[in-house]
Amino acid sequence: MARGTRKPPRSVAALLALLAVTACSEDTPEPQPPPPPQGPRFEATIRRTSHGIPHITGKDLGSVAYGQGYAFAQDHFCSLADQVIKVRGERARYLGPGPGNAHVASDLGYLSLDLYTRARQAVPRLKADVRTMLQGYVAGYNRYLEETGPGGLPAACANAAWAKPIDEVDLMAYHISLGLLTSSFQFISAIAAAQPPAPPGITTLPQETFEAPSLEQLQALRERDVGSNGWAIGAERAQGGRGMLVANPHFPWQGELRFWESHLTVPGVMNVYGVGLLGVPGVLIGFNDHIAWTHTVSAGQRMTLYRLKLAPGKPTHYLYDGKEWPLTARTHTVSVLQPDGSLVPLTRTLYSSHFGPIIVIPGAADWSPQVAYTYCDANLTNTQMISQFHGMNRAKNLQEFQEAFATHQGIPWVNTVAADRDGTTWYVDGAAAPNLSNAAIQSWLKASSGADPLATQLLRSANLVLLDGSTSANAWVEAPGARTPGLVPFSQAPKLSRRDFVFNANDSYWLTNPAAPLPELSPMHGFARRAPSPRTRMNMQMLTEVTPAGASGADGKFTLDELQAAILNNRSITSELLLAQVVERCQRTPSATYGGKTVDLTKACATLSAWNGRFDADSTGAVLWREFTGIYPGPHFFDKGSLFLQGFNPDAPITTPNTLVPAPSTGEDPALVNLAQAVTVLQGANIALDVPLATVQFAPRGDKRIGLHGGLHRDGVANVISYDTLQSTVVDQPPARGPVLVPATGLTSEGYVVANGSSFLMALEFTGQGVNARALLTYSESSDPASPYYRDQTELFARKQWRAVRFTEEDILADPALTQVTLSAD
Repeated sequence: MARGTRKPPRSVAALLALLAVTACSEDTPEPQPPPPPQGPRFEATIRRTSHGIPHITGKDLGSVAYGQGYAFAQDHFCSLADQVIKVRGERARYLGPGPGNAHVASDLGYLSLDLYTRARQAVPRLKADVRTMLQGYVAGYNRYLEETGPGGLPAACANAAWAKPIDEVDLMAYHISLGLLTSSFQFISAIAAAQPPAPPGITTLPQETFEAPSLEQLQALRERDVGSNGWAIGAERAQGGRGMLVANPHFPWQGELRFWESHLTVPGVMNVYGVGLLGVPGVLIGFNDHIAWTHTVSAGQRMTLYRLKLAPGKPTHYLYDGKEWPLTARTHTVSVLQPDGSLVPLTRTLYSSHFGPIIVIPGAADWSPQVAYTYCDANLTNTQMISQFHGMNRAKNLQEFQEAFATHQGIPWVNTVAADRDGTTWYVDGAAAPNLSNAAIQSWLKASSGADPLATQLLRSANLVLLDGSTSANAWVEAPGARTPGLVPFSQAPKLSRRDFVFNANDSYWLTNPAAPLPELSPMHGFARRAPSPRTRMNMQMLTEVTPAGASGADGKFTLDELQAAILNNRSITSELLLAQVVERCQRTPSATYGGKTVDLTKACATLSAWNGRFDADSTGAVLWREFTGIYPGPHFFDKGSLFLQGFNPDAPITTPNTLVPAPSTGEDPALVNLAQAVTVLQGANIALDVPLATVQFAPRGDKRIGLHGGLHRDGVANVISYDTLQSTVVDQPPARGPVLVPATGLTSEGYVVANGSSFLMALEFTGQGVNARALLTYSESSDPASPYYRDQTELFARKQWRAVRFTEEDILADPALTQVTLSAD
């Protein structure tokens, strides 16, 4: 049966029965429990080395997770406590309604997704080793709270009523919510705001109002600098003849999407190093003795939207395959804290179709008497994320690593690139994706190419897929081997193995290796043969060039030093393609008219002429260039149009587009007019044209302002440094910044405030003696401003000063900052 063809449930009981089937169909029964443990149930040793990196050894998997939960809580207790009240639907209870009822909307939205029912059903079905890690992590986190006491917690949650113990269901519900980052996450308030229109002639009672995301806000989500670069280098391109890896995820520097670094060892069972998201046991990006891997956010789809045709005169009934079916109504009540400390209940009825929740996008996808909008989420039934990563953490070779994907299919929204010690690399977009029939895809492609204005707008503005929900022809199709009916099975996911390299920088699977483009697959995995982003183009340039000045030198074989230098060299593809041409035109005609005034470009010409084209800390010219290119409209500026004369050629993806659009035969040169605009903007902000980049690009860390190198996604720089607020936290907030003068570049009157971008940096090589790795956690290990590990690595990052990863016992013991504590619990 195709997903979406089930008869919609006609009662809450029926809905819960259906949820029980769909949420758990991918799980396996729990094996028989092991014999009772001897001695303490959990026992772990936590050794911290320089910069606060914890190396945790446990007698078993539950114990090592116990130590990890405790050490994590020392660095980020408040952040997880906040996320737990979010998924519980209790923010309004503890924090009040929030600005514009934001906390109430969040509570209602998460309650409507019923994460706790899903979590309660999933936990008992976890395999014993995974469940014991979940239990151990919870016990360690709770022990930290018990030892510290409410008053001893960091200032962000000290004595807060919501800073309380958690259980394994809380943690599982939170993990499910993490899987919704590129799907339901963006529609939480859109769910809460969705209410049926009143029938003609009937006046409804006033209700609480919630601000649903506009199409412009959804577009901003798409254009955020949240992504990554991931390189896996094989034997043919590695000077040492073994596997190498570069991890460079770009994520927010605050909130629940921060990474936290740790080293986990269970002798004879597991030895893994790397980072994970807050509150997640194990390692999500990292390495063990046999294999190394990283992730990049996938360009594929995690959900599809549906337009429902409503029954005449019945705004809560819709037509499906010619029959009339009712929406499912569920009433939710949240408690809202009042200024006097009392709690007031707020009740709201929310609706869902058999596809999923009803939503509204004001001005675009409104609930009218004729139509309503809903969506289906590929990750709402994903309870396998921890099992997936646990299998990867313990893999002893590439085959076992791949088997973790085939068995669990728990990757929510990322690509994976990996390299093994023997020099084989592998790429897979194993993220959950809708499995649509070819007929449905062709119908959607036609609709989103102009035939349906809203479908076209949603795709172009927010990369959202809108389908006709009145027919089962557009339902998700079941395929053998899929984790949940209606998803693409692992066997059909895009994948490639090479001995030279594979990479991804958030474009589709297609150009994983430009020498071996993958065949075109469903656009639910992203589009093939489309112009890649400037950053992807810069990645390809560095990976394929073989010149003395190139990233891998004249021999084309990377050393670890060359890998490390390449990912932070701050080269800009836009400057390499266009800078010389802009300078030549500017020097020939050093003035242009902007805003009705003649602008002298002499200083601008000299600044760009002296610039080396890189976004390094001391680069003078980078700021002017960013403001110049930022004038060209996105997100498709990096193709033939107002900037490039030669458009993208899918048969020459590394060398196209190219060449600056020529000046017209008469009138002013648009390129120089844009340069004049950039000059005017910077002068208006009192920023010198030749200011060093790090003078105006900085990260506020406590009372210190740390100047930084790096560029934007649209600058075509691998090392992305930007400002972003993709998070749902009420603690560890991004730094405030003044009014934004140029949205495309993030320029404010104080410059460029950094709150996002390169996060965990790692360059690694396998050698005959083991693993040689270097790393940086750009925002540092702790979110507590009182911690010595709050900004220490940020200062290292500002200097491009990597640190050696301490993976062997010898290296750990040699650290002069080594501390140790042993914990146990019955």
